[in-house]
Amino acid sequence: SNKKIATVSFDKEATVFTAMMDKYAPVEHLVLTELSIESLDYLANFDLVTVAYQGIKNSPSDQHGVSNEKVEFIRKLQAKTQTITVVLGNAYALQYFEGVNNVICTYEDNSIVQELVPQIIFGALKAEGRLPISAGKSFRQGTGIETLTTSRLSYGSPEEVGMHSDSLGQIEAIVNQAIADQATPGAQVLIARKGKVIYQRNFGYQTYDKKKPVDDNTLYDIASVTKIAASTQIIMKLYDEKKLDVNKSLGHYLPELKGTNKESLIIRDVLSHQAGLKPYIPFWEKTVDKGELKPEYFSEGVGPNHNYTIQDLPLPIALEDSLWQWTVASDLRDLPKGEKKHDYLYSDLGYTLMFKLVESIIKEPIETYLKREFYKPLGMHRTTYLPIDMGFYSDIAPTEVDTYFRNDIVCGVVHDQNASLMGGISGHAGLFSNANDMAILMQMNLNMGKYAERTFFESWTIPIFTMPQSVNNRRGMGWDKPITGTDEGPTSQFASASTFGHTGFTGASVWTDPQEELIFIFLCNRTYPDSENFKLLEENIRTRIQDIVYRAIVEP
Repeated sequence: SNKKIATVSFDKEATVFTAMMDKYAPVEHLVLTELSIESLDYLANFDLVTVAYQGIKNSPSDQHGVSNEKVEFIRKLQAKTQTITVVLGNAYALQYFEGVNNVICTYEDNSIVQELVPQIIFGALKAEGRLPISAGKSFRQGTGIETLTTSRLSYGSPEEVGMHSDSLGQIEAIVNQAIADQATPGAQVLIARKGKVIYQRNFGYQTYDKKKPVDDNTLYDIASVTKIAASTQIIMKLYDEKKLDVNKSLGHYLPELKGTNKESLIIRDVLSHQAGLKPYIPFWEKTVDKGELKPEYFSEGVGPNHNYTIQDLPLPIALEDSLWQWTVASDLRDLPKGEKKHDYLYSDLGYTLMFKLVESIIKEPIETYLKREFYKPLGMHRTTYLPIDMGFYSDIAPTEVDTYFRNDIVCGVVHDQNASLMGGISGHAGLFSNANDMAILMQMNLNMGKYAERTFFESWTIPIFTMPQSVNNRRGMGWDKPITGTDEGPTSQFASASTFGHTGFTGASVWTDPQEELIFIFLCNRTYPDSENFKLLEENIRTRIQDIVYRAIVEP
């Protein structure tokens, strides 16, 4: 999680290789046209450098295309830092790599081997080959190291995990039709099964003007998926560590709730949306009048959260506190007639309360905690709050043309208006991510809290949180669940009862089915340019695609 990694290519970038490296870690890619001392000194600052050596020929003439100067550069580099050299080509070329350590030989150079090698480097696949020939003193026939594997995601074909490629081909038509119908300008779709990503496609553009295509690096505002990708992960960890008892009340952990109608709300009920909280209260409307910010709430003073601004005015420090007070003072719903407990009704407010509770326990900013405890060790380097502050710019898909509150294109800042009053960092919204990162997180949860030989949760924790919490409520704690056996609800009709995940207002849909060892990720910005565009939901785009995924599974 803390390694600085670089790739080096000579003359031209090994693009497929570098793209696959990016799926596992933040990697800096360098293409060297000149071999200088300055380049060596710069690369010495990295913990690991992978050299992708291309241009190797099958013909033995001219040393199979191997340059003595480049090999000498690699020797000098490995004296300065840990180096892995990937010989992309004929094994006989190894005779010219004497003195080069940590070599991966691929026998040829094509997109297939360029995708496989990073998976071997990061332990998603094992290497077990032996040289069939001898090439120089160091590379004798039979030489080869069998590497170990970790529980990281690997990448392959549907047939490897018992699915039909032809069936999955139907996904393209549905997404393209959705784009043509302007249900969304673009989307990312990812499917993984049995620990292997077998379908990862990008469709359309970030906006309808078709200037920036959606690619693997595109970041989307995942809206309420933040509830499970951020808040619930921390809550499960605190539960694991016995720092949080879900059967205790909010008031037990937050003394400021004493005497309020929130004091006695049980955390388990809050997390499963059956605590009687109002579904949504547009607190942001208190701060604006006819599209103009009210001066009593906004001033020129600098506020928290990286100088977050609304209509070019800094967010005042007091405004986050105001939103908290409004949440605490909000009314509860009436109890159903003749009942002693509230029924299920989805609410964002519970996660404003839990956000405060969590930060009171961890005693540090929630985004700092998430990156250290989850995102960095998992390799989720494109999941973050406040993506612009983190250096992401053109990769961020905009979420709306806002003409009623921010009077701007909402891009790189949270779409949810209440969350924006908290500086873009909240428990119910604000996280940005891409499909690959979401797949990693869901695979860890599918693995019962284990990933890449690291334990994030005890094995019993995730089942406790993902099971329905009452007979009349499909929800788990934090996690959403399917309405099984019907075409209603947020998932495919074929999803098993053990399925868990969540959806987001902007169009995100993230699901794991333990019974099928299946992960389904759909990310988009259906809210651009108008958040009142509900065609994605009306046409059941996400659930129809998920139906195709289940139908593609080959019966054993």
